[in-house]
Amino acid sequence: MNSLSSHPNTPASEIPAQNIQTQNIQTQNIQSVITFVEKAYSVICWLYFCNGLETVLGQNDLLIRPLRYVVLSMSILFLVLRWQTTLRTLSKGLLLWPIIALMIGSFAWSISPDYTTDSIKAEVLPMTFFAIYFAGRFNMREQIRIMAITLGIGAVLSMFYALAIPSIGRHVGGEFDGAWKGIYAQKNSFSTTMTLTMMLFFVLSISNQAKEKRLARIGLAFSMMMIILSTSKSGLIVFIAMLMIVVSSRLFRWRGRRSVLFLDLLGLGFLALGSFLSVTWRPIVIALGKDPTLSARTPIWAGAIEKIMQRPLLGYGRAAFWTPDSLPAWEVGARAVRGLVPAHAHNGFIDVAIELGLVGFGIFVLGLIPTFVMAVRRAYKATEPEDLWPFVFLILMVLSNLTETALINRISPYWVMYLVTFLSLRIWPRRTALDAVAT
Repeated sequence: MNSLSSHPNTPASEIPAQNIQTQNIQTQNIQSVITFVEKAYSVICWLYFCNGLETVLGQNDLLIRPLRYVVLSMSILFLVLRWQTTLRTLSKGLLLWPIIALMIGSFAWSISPDYTTDSIKAEVLPMTFFAIYFAGRFNMREQIRIMAITLGIGAVLSMFYALAIPSIGRHVGGEFDGAWKGIYAQKNSFSTTMTLTMMLFFVLSISNQAKEKRLARIGLAFSMMMIILSTSKSGLIVFIAMLMIVVSSRLFRWRGRRSVLFLDLLGLGFLALGSFLSVTWRPIVIALGKDPTLSARTPIWAGAIEKIMQRPLLGYGRAAFWTPDSLPAWEVGARAVRGLVPAHAHNGFIDVAIELGLVGFGIFVLGLIPTFVMAVRRAYKATEPEDLWPFVFLILMVLSNLTETALINRISPYWVMYLVTFLSLRIWPRRTALDAVAT
């Protein structure tokens, strides 16, 4: 029996068309599965970069260590499979690759070569390759949705651990007794991540899609509650400052020369305020009955800057300075508390200079400034969340790293997001109104 006899009522000319339609449906189904796998993989990677999976995996190094290399190998695989997109993405990061090269090359002058080599393999390479993949694979709207899902999962898991297993989800004993830390190592890490979560949901709340807007508002309220429960004062300060900046930006909507003038005046106002507080903050804090050393940060900053000046060009190497057996770290910590070895400088920009010297810090600033300008321009007429997000994130990144190291400290969601933002602003154009309706 020939093939036509199985379709007695179908003209022969229509059979190829039906076959093509069937093949198209199968191709679409396969593509949908692949897309789902890639998004699920991205969510797992973001949870890992947010340092939340260690708690979920029970601090089991036998599971955590292989996960680092799974993230790296899968990212490389996806980059190879999409090699044309990869080449296009790489061409947009000309001001990024020198600082990545410095991180990788720093094992040559590191004061702790073993720590630096381990950090390169387990941290620098996975973060870099994933950022290249993520920025090129997903448009900016898809990116912030995936990140919102990830941070939302982190917030829900944090509440679960804080309520159901308080020995893990809260600080027990000591000066932070009762403060929530969720699935994160410490309350400040929890607060920093929840501030990031709060601002992402705030941006998504301007969506024109009713369902997305409702979910974003729920996430916004939830993450605000998490920040309060962390009892982190720096988190609350960043939270208030970000609300002031973003609400002001939404009121002016970034239109025309008046917006440019307002932005310039706002920037000058912050600079003037910063200059004023740099001179008067100590008596103000003392008058409020608070610790004028900001929980020992100021002596650590002073000591760290002194150490930078001792090796000003290329620094001490990636992840090499704040190690338990580091004599320079002991000397800096002793300025605050005898026998203390800080985990970091409590300032992300100081830590960039410690690890990579003034050369690395200068390269970072040279990349940050034009990226921020691009983000501001994109935010001028922002009607979609993804157009406002780069501006919000870069402001948040700067503010968060003034009193904490959330930028370059080992595995960091802020560093991965900075890489993704840097590349995405140069890859993805603003969507048209037609694109927005189609999404």
